[in-house]
Amino acid sequence: MKRIAAIPLILASLAFPVTSCSTGAGEPHSAPDGCEEVLGSSGIKWVNDHATGDAGETIERSAMSLKESREEYLEQMESWDPEGTHWSSELCTMRKFTSGKNAVLRIEFGPSSTPFDFDTKGSEGTTELVNADVKLHQVKEREITHYGIYVKCKMPGTPPHQATRTPLAGVLTDTLTEGTTADAHVTYLLRSTRAVVKSLQCENKPAVPVNFRTSKQ
Repeated sequence: MKRIAAIPLILASLAFPVTSCSTGAGEPHSAPDGCEEVLGSSGIKWVNDHATGDAGETIERSAMSLKESREEYLEQMESWDPEGTHWSSELCTMRKFTSGKNAVLRIEFGPSSTPFDFDTKGSEGTTELVNADVKLHQVKEREITHYGIYVKCKMPGTPPHQATRTPLAGVLTDTLTEGTTADAHVTYLLRSTRAVVKSLQCENKPAVPVNFRTSKQ
């Protein structure tokens, strides 16, 4: 499945196809569980506490481990091409079928096909610079908000400008939780990003904060 320019920058920059293994109903998720690795116990609890529908309904989970996603990332960056098209790893998907509705929270990361210093004037949604290494980007498509992040992550064997030309990009898309703010979503996107950055061992050691209050809710 490929996601392209319908959602500018955040999703288009990752040029998905999704590469993680998805489990069907009743199948166990992979171990170690990428959802637990990127969201942590507090994030899993946040999703369970705010999930749409009845509390007793099962939330299915599929995930790729950080180790597996790192291997995919390194494979893409091994022969780095600044004009190349990249794919993302689906680190966590939490899904509930309730009242005929497919409600999903999904977290994906991969090398971006959009540079860190993209032109915000021509982009849809809102963009906020967190610090010199991190940029947030929110865009709404059909009433669904996609919370995106770009991080300057310098990988071994690449030229110095790689971190800016092909940053790490992530996106959190959520139709599963109810009554939660943009700040809550950004908090868990940052938490996930910190886990991914640690796994990738970026040479420039980008400073990803624990939390960040967005200017718009």
